[in-house]
Amino acid sequence: MIAFALICIIFAPLKMIELLRHMFKRAWELVVSSSTTWDVIASEKSNMQMLRKQYIYPLTLSATCISFVFHWLYASERAFETAFLCAVITGVSLLGGYFIINFACLLYLQKTRPDLANKTDCETVVAYSYTVILLIEIITTIIPSFFFFKILNMFTAYLVWEGCRAVWLLKDEERGNIVLVFSLVLIFIPVIIGRIMHWMLPNI
Repeated sequence: MIAFALICIIFAPLKMIELLRHMFKRAWELVVSSSTTWDVIASEKSNMQMLRKQYIYPLTLSATCISFVFHWLYASERAFETAFLCAVITGVSLLGGYFIINFACLLYLQKTRPDLANKTDCETVVAYSYTVILLIEIITTIIPSFFFFKILNMFTAYLVWEGCRAVWLLKDEERGNIVLVFSLVLIFIPVIIGRIMHWMLPNI
């Protein structure tokens, strides 16, 4: 039993490091080589639980932890309180936003394109298109003066465009409305949740 516990203690961090390495490698590939990476994703046929466990949860947790650390470093007063509340807002807006986005996008497909309304396929497109939102949140938290990077959230539309091609095999003329709706929801839902939480916690 002791030996097993020691093995877990030794190898658990290594497994986590490998998971984070794979996660950031996939995120980077989506940004620099979107079309090719989407083809790889489409061939993997991941289920929703695996997608969340190996990609969304670690990436969102990374953004939340980074928010805590850097708000603590940058705060001029009440450092721990400020860092904790900012981390909560970041975590809730990103992770809560993710599930709301999934629900909204799937509902849209059910109403307009029921032939595409597969939960796994929809979540695959949403999850990997969410990459830019999460990466920019991390970058602007670490370097607040790079706030103008948030304009790059518009790149989300291109990720959705390529996702529609790779996952659903849609032609160019079939993607327009889906790309528009998915992109708007992906970009603005986390912002809206964040604003609401800031309004509820005005002392931050």
